[in-house]
Amino acid sequence: MIKSFLYLIASFICLTGFSQEPDKDDGGTLLRRDFVVGLNFNANAGATGWGIGFDYAVQKTYKYRNTFGFTLTNIRNPKEFKIYNNQGNSRGYYYGKLYSLVSFRPTYGGKLALFPSKRENGIEISFKWSLGPSLGLVKPVYLKILKTGINPVDERYDPTVHNAEIISSRSPWMTGFSESKFKIGGFLKTGIDFNFSTANDKISGGEVGVLVDYFPGEPLQLLFYNPGNNLYTSLYLQFNLGQKLY
Repeated sequence: MIKSFLYLIASFICLTGFSQEPDKDDGGTLLRRDFVVGLNFNANAGATGWGIGFDYAVQKTYKYRNTFGFTLTNIRNPKEFKIYNNQGNSRGYYYGKLYSLVSFRPTYGGKLALFPSKRENGIEISFKWSLGPSLGLVKPVYLKILKTGINPVDERYDPTVHNAEIISSRSPWMTGFSESKFKIGGFLKTGIDFNFSTANDKISGGEVGVLVDYFPGEPLQLLFYNPGNNLYTSLYLQFNLGQKLY
């Protein structure tokens, strides 16, 4: 299924390369640009994450633009779930979670207007694709552990030592950052973009689609008692604000 999906995307990219002239009948203008910033949410089964994104687009034809940008999101194992200690001030923690994974993705892609907005108050709908490297930051999880006679202390989570009775809550995310490692892979993202803005030079809307990250080499084991994975897929929803530039 993944191979077929990648083949369809590759075919689409090739087809867009054969049309590099503007459609003069539609009044297209070369070198039209725009940019958007967005807040995104991703879901992998029951696990949800969030992040930010930025896209800068340059017009190639009336309906097609090349895009450049980045996304920054966390990646979660679909079996993650949060539990809380009996203490009222517990921040909660993810049971069995060994590592946090955050991916920074420099992106190159394209945006094809399926239904261009040709009038005031019109909705513009586009197909978007992007790909590039996926730079994963793998950070060990630290938790606050109850000790007799003293306040909870931050310790790297070890499921063979730390049982639920002595875990108070999760530690601040930056705890253990110096022990992080990098994992380099690649990603592919496709989605449908909606622009609802009533102004011709503004962008206000969002996009929804599928995001796939692949990290070669030794599989990443994010959860204890769960096999490691190289491939992570998720559905994403992003809310965008931006500006069109001429």
